[in-house]
Amino acid sequence: MKKLFLLTALVLSCIRLTAADSDATKEYEAGYKLYSEGKYYDAGKKFEDAEIEADDPLIRANSLRAQIGAWRMCELPYREFEAIEKLITNYPEYADLVELARREYEIAELYYSGKREPAFYALRWIPWLDGADHSVEIYQKALERAPFAEWSPAARLRLAYILDREGDKRASVAELEKFVADYPSSDLYKYALLSLANGYMDLSEKGDGDGHFINLCYEKLQEFQKKYPDAEENEWVSRQIAVYRDAQAQRLYDLAEYYRREGREDASQRYLAKVIVDYPDSKAAPESEKMMVELDNSFIPDSFQKDEVNRLPTLKVYSIPSEATKVLLVPGQNDNHFLLPVPDLAGDINAAYVGDK
Repeated sequence: MKKLFLLTALVLSCIRLTAADSDATKEYEAGYKLYSEGKYYDAGKKFEDAEIEADDPLIRANSLRAQIGAWRMCELPYREFEAIEKLITNYPEYADLVELARREYEIAELYYSGKREPAFYALRWIPWLDGADHSVEIYQKALERAPFAEWSPAARLRLAYILDREGDKRASVAELEKFVADYPSSDLYKYALLSLANGYMDLSEKGDGDGHFINLCYEKLQEFQKKYPDAEENEWVSRQIAVYRDAQAQRLYDLAEYYRREGREDASQRYLAKVIVDYPDSKAAPESEKMMVELDNSFIPDSFQKDEVNRLPTLKVYSIPSEATKVLLVPGQNDNHFLLPVPDLAGDINAAYVGDK
């Protein structure tokens, strides 16, 4: 009796499964017809219904693939991305993982360039009624799917830039660290190295008691100079190294001041000597020599200080172009509608005013 009951339940479940897949197939066929007629949005909704109703994994996977095509034709990139993620996550055996990961990267690039889904598809004709920016989410998923594809270095650098722009400095630095570790032969490596050094510098300014971030910054700047000695960015790198040396010297000088206040002059002199010897071109060097003289009468400061490194960028100066004085038209002349005089920019700047004759 028990076996008969189980057999009956199995037969009934198969009947229900077949009925569900039959309904899903009808929805899919309706969606295909709409797609053929160019009604892509309505087709996408039918393909969604087919996915929900189907029990068979193949029908669901086919419905998701059809959704991807429909949403792409509708220019709804985030819905396309969501369908891709469903297909990869739930039915990887029916998915072209390489091609779909590449498509996720392409969608992320669309968002990076300013593409947005309409907030309401029925009101898509209103240009400013856009949905949210999903760049970070899509870049992260694309890199999770294919961390070492040919497009991955560019994607990770873009992601780091967006995170920095949004104010998440630590997350941006984490992405740049992955870049430097994973793509040392990339053509974009030099830019990632500079960005990482700059990120460490920014983090050090927000609190760096043990000098961890500033030291990492210095390491990356030195690596850049060694790896790219002829790069035009080395002017900026030299300035940043000078800023690093200033920060390290100031840290030692502050310690010297602290020990001086505590009456421990020997310790204070050791830190001052380190500033004078290791960072003679830093901003703290003159003050360190001055304090050392006050603490030790036998100390003789060096009369030849190293030339201070320029910490400001070199700016090109351009002269202001000479202004022409000859006027071709004045407001109201010859019934024109100009509100301001029209000068002759190509004329002689010393020519006399020419008005109505």
